[in-house]
Amino acid sequence: MIHYDEGKWFFSALFHIRGSLFPRALLFSVPSSFLTWLLVVVGEETRHQWADAIFVQGFAEIAGSSSQLYTATTAGLMLLLGFRTNQAMSRFWEGTGLLHQMRGEWFDTVGCLVTFSRSALAEKPLEVANFRHCLIRLMSLCHGS
Repeated sequence: MIHYDEGKWFFSALFHIRGSLFPRALLFSVPSSFLTWLLVVVGEETRHQWADAIFVQGFAEIAGSSSQLYTATTAGLMLLLGFRTNQAMSRFWEGTGLLHQMRGEWFDTVGCLVTFSRSALAEKPLEVANFRHCLIRLMSLCHGS
């Protein structure tokens, strides 16, 4: 468990190394950013050489329309992100419904146990009271309240 000092500011707690996702995120983002920068620099330097030497003459015009490529890539990423978010929300609400169903089953079980202990109330009132109090406390812990 990570213990946070309440006296620190939000940003210092946000950039803790232990338990933070930033080091792992930087592990992937920094090399990718460097590779992208390198490709852009090399591409700008050799764009016209590639167009003349390797590809057809219309390559420079096709490569020049980077806004269309950016739009298509962004649209694809947004579509995938939308489907992923929809799936996550579906799983969340299914789990929430199952949790409420489980709590209802626990409530029914406690009600049945309290009712079934009613017959022993005349002979063993202290044990029945201890059983009921213990049962209610345990179920309260299961509900997290």
